[in-house]
Amino acid sequence: MQQTLILEDAPALASLSNALAKRLRQAGRPAPRIDPDSDLIELGLIDSQALLDMILDVEQDAGLMFDAEGMDFERGVTLRRLAAAFAPA
Repeated sequence: MQQTLILEDAPALASLSNALAKRLRQAGRPAPRIDPDSDLIELGLIDSQALLDMILDVEQDAGLMFDAEGMDFERGVTLRRLAAAFAPA
């Protein structure tokens, strides 16, 4: 089922995409366009440390606050799910 992007999630989604691309480039890996519904851990794009770093980057760069209770990690870690767990600081 394709989810539509909620307008409020757009800044967080863009910031997360940029943070992921930055991490991949720093690791010497190509930064392809990632489907926002792809599981980042399952694809081997991030590990738990990279996830934490991305969250911190978005909080600092976009002025958003991550609400861990708003994220169901058991369902998978996707850009869209992560973006939905951010709120204005």
